[in-house]
Amino acid sequence: MRTSGLIHAELLAALTALRHTDLFAVSDSGLPAPAGVPVIDLGITYGLPRFEPILELILGEVTVEAAWGSRDVADANPEAAALLSDLNAELIDHDDFKQRIGACRFVVRTGEARPYANVLLRAGVPWL
Repeated sequence: MRTSGLIHAELLAALTALRHTDLFAVSDSGLPAPAGVPVIDLGITYGLPRFEPILELILGEVTVEAAWGSRDVADANPEAAALLSDLNAELIDHDDFKQRIGACRFVVRTGEARPYANVLLRAGVPWL
């Protein structure tokens, strides 16, 4: 049994299966996932769990080499914008962002109820 970090078995299995350049996303409660893209839904009510702690836990488990977010986050959600800035996320058009979700191995949906708290991540390798 794990003694720290993530304990959600489905999420850990998905993260462990990632390989270099695989895409996955961490989203708010409203981001649509295209048919065929698995969703690991962590939401229990609007606002819980929040985007930030879930993203931080995931980043503690996975090497990430690139990140993208919606350009709209800057005006609509300054807190999420700061998180994306810390990741050096490239901000792109929201429709383009949603289209890229179709290439994801999976989406981790949080209960976040503030807009544009979403990030697309590309898995890296720990030795680069």
